[in-house]
Amino acid sequence: MDLGVLKLLVYGLNFLFSFLGLSLEEGVMVNSKERDPDSSSEGGRRMRSLNQPPNVLFIVADDLGWNDVSWHNSNINSPALESLAAEGVLLDQYYVMPTCTPSRVAMMTGKYPYKVGRQHMYIKPLMPAGLPVNVQIMPQYFKQAGYTTHAVGKWHLGFCHQNYTPTFRGFDTFYGFYLGSQDYFLHNKIYEGETGYDFRLNEEVLRGPEVEGKYSTDLFVNRVTNLFKEHEKNGKPWFTYLSFQSVHEPIQVPYEYTKSICRYKDQRRFYYSAMVNSLDIAVNRVVEALKATNQYQNTIIVFTSDNGGAASFGGNNLPLRGTKGTLFEGGTRTTGFLHSPLLQQKNLVYRNLMHAVDWLPTLLSAVGQSTNLTQIDGVDHWQAINEGPENSSSPSPREDLVYNIKEKPFMAAFRKGRHKLIWGSRSSKDVWFPANEDVLYPEDCKKVHGNRTLPNTQLRGRHTLVLPHGIDTAEQLVLNVDEDLEYWEENELLENEQEVEYDIEDDLYVTESEETTVETTTIVNIDTATTVPTENSTATREGSTRQKRRSRRPRKRKLKPSDKKNKKHKKKQNKKHTKNKNKGNYKRRFTNKNGVVIKPYGNAMLFDLEEDPNERNDISVDNHDLVEILKDEIMKHFENLIPRFAPPDSMAGLPRRWGGVYSPGWCEAKYI
Repeated sequence: MDLGVLKLLVYGLNFLFSFLGLSLEEGVMVNSKERDPDSSSEGGRRMRSLNQPPNVLFIVADDLGWNDVSWHNSNINSPALESLAAEGVLLDQYYVMPTCTPSRVAMMTGKYPYKVGRQHMYIKPLMPAGLPVNVQIMPQYFKQAGYTTHAVGKWHLGFCHQNYTPTFRGFDTFYGFYLGSQDYFLHNKIYEGETGYDFRLNEEVLRGPEVEGKYSTDLFVNRVTNLFKEHEKNGKPWFTYLSFQSVHEPIQVPYEYTKSICRYKDQRRFYYSAMVNSLDIAVNRVVEALKATNQYQNTIIVFTSDNGGAASFGGNNLPLRGTKGTLFEGGTRTTGFLHSPLLQQKNLVYRNLMHAVDWLPTLLSAVGQSTNLTQIDGVDHWQAINEGPENSSSPSPREDLVYNIKEKPFMAAFRKGRHKLIWGSRSSKDVWFPANEDVLYPEDCKKVHGNRTLPNTQLRGRHTLVLPHGIDTAEQLVLNVDEDLEYWEENELLENEQEVEYDIEDDLYVTESEETTVETTTIVNIDTATTVPTENSTATREGSTRQKRRSRRPRKRKLKPSDKKNKKHKKKQNKKHTKNKNKGNYKRRFTNKNGVVIKPYGNAMLFDLEEDPNERNDISVDNHDLVEILKDEIMKHFENLIPRFAPPDSMAGLPRRWGGVYSPGWCEAKYI
């Protein structure tokens, strides 16, 4: 080689490595076995970040509503979240499940919850249930790829058997609580009149002045900050699941965070908005800790809520309809975004349809792992997100989604393209809940808005631990609302109502002429939306004789006097109407491949979400063929439904039996 060319090459390498903070000798040794892999020099960290897979920080907010972020509502103070979303990829058509546990199941497994028996609400403190232990979840995939995995915060996927708990499900470490909610400062939960403690480091109960009486949001920030410091030294790629308790009830927040919120007449909305502010500052501290430990450049950050805001506790979803626990958009369409310097496309609004089940294949694709996942419902969005929908040669990864399906009470919602069908029992919370932000002191409110600052300008470059707010700083609003009663009681009432209606429907249906032995079933051609009558004696799996129908009918429960009166009244008043309305539902009954009797019930509502994203105009009457198409799609999903796993509470799990602590050891692990 020419000497001049060689000198030029050496000069160029010296310039490159000096830019990276290395000498040429150090640079040559980066890939050598002689190089210390734990080197903490800035140049060494930079070089490592170029050669290792990206880290993944998966942040979940609890019960954060559509109208509870500043880019949808200027009254909310969430500048850090808004900045992260604006500089990343904002997910505009992003959906989760209606409540906590099902959403976490979807995120962790890549499967719709009905595929694993977790479609029915969330896990209560004494319910002997959890996510089936033979279902692989997200941290297990990351561990297979060589990642260290951490869970921080709320779990809510079961704890009655140790195999349900985080460190037995693929997480190397766990810091947080097992239940769905608890006191933010005392870390206990009162349920069935009994108080139990719930805070752990890995499997061990964590007590003492460093955690008891301290605000959980601050504790979780400090925990992930310490984890980042550890990984700054060892350089191993990590997956961290940061599941905040905020902004779930109870309504508790340090006084400091109320200062940037206008005083509203509605106290729930005021304190809830302060809790959102505390969440925003917490997320900002986490991101700043990433930057201070030189890991921000090589980290993919996901932010998502687990369901819509809970209107009863101050959350809001306007202009969307409904609230947490409903199949309307307000219960399921939520805030989500990705943020990372690794993204090719930034400052982007991603309008493709996306669901919580899609995170598993999308994130595995993002870190360079095989996306040939089998038996999942999620689809990979990474290419479309990273390149931008306009630049991607691939079609939209997702064309339809299941909001949820439940066999008892029968309830289903499905979206295909722009159209959404809601079928079956409907929650009474089917309205557009107001935000209740009427200001008490308008002049003071102007000052509050004027004094708001971006928290990231105050924290730039800092990653020191925060001093957790103590219970002496707490502002608390006690409400006479029990979340378990609110959601579970309504489901039980709907289920009982359906049983009464089923009895009426059965009695009406069997009075029809039964001379025909061949049923006529309508099959809808999805492409042309035309109907073709087809002979099919087994499609509904109901016999054509009275004896068959009677033998297949489940044994009736003993009705209460009020139920009998209600049944008699409905027979008298609505016999003809019910017969005409529900005949199609009766013919759709069948037993699926898992032995679950599927008994469709009630009317359907159809919405065009492109024209009517707030679900104000039901267009089902004028689009009968389309309704039937979407019902057929729903019934295909019901074919694969696993029986719901929601056993009654077990007193074996009472905290007093376990030293005053909610602990594993009182149930059998579930397999599917």
